[in-house]
Amino acid sequence: MQAILFSILAAGATVLGGGIPLLHKRLSDRSLTLLVAFSAGILLSTGLNHMIIESFEQAGRMAMVFVSIGFLGLYGYEKLAMVHACREQNCAAHHFGTSALIGMGFHSFLDGFAIAVSYKFDETLGALVLGAVILHRLPTGISTACLLLAHHYTESKAWRVLTAIAGLAIVGSVCGTLIPIKESFYLSLAVGLSGGTFLYISTSDLLPMAHENNQDYRVPICFLVGFLGVLATTVWHG
Repeated sequence: MQAILFSILAAGATVLGGGIPLLHKRLSDRSLTLLVAFSAGILLSTGLNHMIIESFEQAGRMAMVFVSIGFLGLYGYEKLAMVHACREQNCAAHHFGTSALIGMGFHSFLDGFAIAVSYKFDETLGALVLGAVILHRLPTGISTACLLLAHHYTESKAWRVLTAIAGLAIVGSVCGTLIPIKESFYLSLAVGLSGGTFLYISTSDLLPMAHENNQDYRVPICFLVGFLGVLATTVWHG
């Protein structure tokens, strides 16, 4: 139940981010870029230094198989079946339809799933995953809303779609809670799977977006602050 409540926070972060463009507010490109870079560092470091390590300690080499499945599964779907949400500025013209919406919803579902399995596995790990998810759901909500508006969705329809995508995080969390806590081996594999998705989202989606502006030295600084901050918790926790 605790994980489901936390997934509601993640869903709220998506709606909050999406509400910025839908309410005709504007977050500067520079601020959004720094937020994306920081969240990329948090997400990547959480996946590498916590989720994958914890999974490997319980499941050994099989953990790495599931990390690979998580990474390649997202890659395969995103590159073969849909085009991921991009920023309103400098966004190439893409076909935007059902497959793209399914992909966005799938990302949200996986975030909720990651929160649930991480909390069941270890509360400290769950707290780190929750923070990473909330931080990257904010810019995801912004980019999703911008993309919906750019493709001529009415504001009311965009709100409905955004809310539905956000709500899938709660569905993912419910599914994650169905894994029996006694089955620590399978739970650790689920953590590894989620860790693989964190690696993909941070390296394929967030970092390229953050480095569109290569002249701002604060971008790598924000990334390193996020990454090293989580790495420090690994040393402390260890």
